Amino acid sequence: MNEDFLERMVDIANDVGKDLSALPDDGARYDMVKEIVDGAEVVFAVWQDTSAEHDVCYILVKGQALARQIVADNKMAASYRVTAVPCIDAEQAIDLLHELGERDTKH
Repeated sequence: MNEDFLERMVDIANDVGKDLSALPDDGARYDMVKEIVDGAEVVFAVWQDTSAEHDVCYILVKGQALARQIVADNKMAASYRVTAVPCIDAEQAIDLLHELGERDTKH
C-alpha cells in the first residue's frame, strides 16, 4: 500500500474510532462496525504497531479485488465506498475479518 493511501486509511480509522468511543457499550460499537462493513465495498482494519513501517499495520477485511485496483490506480475512486476500522491489535483485526469480512477470499 502506498504511503498516501495508508495515511488516508489511518485518518478514516481515527475518525471512526472517535465515533466508536462515543458509544455507550460494546454492543453498540459492534452494531456500528457491522453497519460500516456492510455499507462499504472495501474495508481495511488498521492498528498501531511500533515495530511496523510507519508504526501502522492493516489487513483487508472486505473487497480484495476492488482494493487492489484502487491501490494500483493510487486514488480512491468516488464510485467505491472505501473505509477503515480501527483495531486494538492484529488479533482484533483478524477477529473482525472472520466475523464480518470476506472469509472465503484469500487475504
